[in-house]
Amino acid sequence: MSTERRLAFRVEYDGTDYHGWQSQPTGVPTIVGALEAAIEAVLGVRSPVDGASRTDAGVHARDQLAAVTIRHPIRPEGFVKALNARLPGDIAVLEAWDVPLDFAPRFANRGKVYCYRMYGGIVRRPLVDRYAWRVQWPLDEARMHLAAAHLIGTHDFTSFAASDGGHRTAERTIEAIDLTHEPHDLFVITYRGTAFMKHMVRNLTGTLVDVGRGQLEPDRVAAILAARDRRAAGPTAPPRGLTLERMLR
Repeated sequence: MSTERRLAFRVEYDGTDYHGWQSQPTGVPTIVGALEAAIEAVLGVRSPVDGASRTDAGVHARDQLAAVTIRHPIRPEGFVKALNARLPGDIAVLEAWDVPLDFAPRFANRGKVYCYRMYGGIVRRPLVDRYAWRVQWPLDEARMHLAAAHLIGTHDFTSFAASDGGHRTAERTIEAIDLTHEPHDLFVITYRGTAFMKHMVRNLTGTLVDVGRGQLEPDRVAAILAARDRRAAGPTAPPRGLTLERMLR
C-alpha cells in the first residue's frame, strides 16, 4: 500500500442546489458529499474532506480551500483531472498540491474575503438571479458606508451571528468593508476578515440594506453591536447573493 499523504486543493462551486458545504445526516446533497463521492470513484475508498469554511446552503465559492488524506500515488494534476471528470457541472477542483499530513485548511489561511452581490429593480434578471439578491428599494450608499465604519475592527459580533451557530466565542475581526459596483448593475459589499460565523455576512448585509433603505440610522449599528443580541440586528440576506471570493494566504 502506498504511503499516507495529504493533498490540498482549491474548489469553485455554485451552491444553489446544495445544502451547504458540510455533510448532512439526512443525506441531502452537499458540496463535501459530492467531493467525497468523486474521490471514492477515483481512488476506490471513501476519504473525508476538510474545508476552510462551512458555507451555508445556497452560498457559492470561487476559492474554497480543502484537503484530503489518501494512500495513492496519483499526481496532483491527475487528481484534478480525475475529480473534474466525475464531479457535477456546478463543482470544480481548480488545482491541487501536496502538503504536510497535519495540514488543516481552517488554519492554513490568514483570513477570508466574502462578496455579497445585489441589484435593484422590479424586474427579475434570470442571468444574475442565482448569484445576486434583487433588492426592490433604493439604497443610499453613503448611509451604508457610514454604518459599515462601525463594524471595522475586533468586536463581539453576537448580534450578527446565527443563534444556532455553535461558536465558542463571537469575537471576530473585520479588516475592511468595501462598497463597489460591477457590470450588469451589480452592487457589491465586500467583507475582509480573519473569520466569520454562521450567517454573519448575510446578517451584516441585511442590516446594511436596512440602513440604505432608511429603516435604520447609520449610527444605530454601534448600538446593535453593543446589544449582543441577534434580535437587535436586521434580517438575514438571502444566500444566493453570497460568494466566498478568496482565501487570504
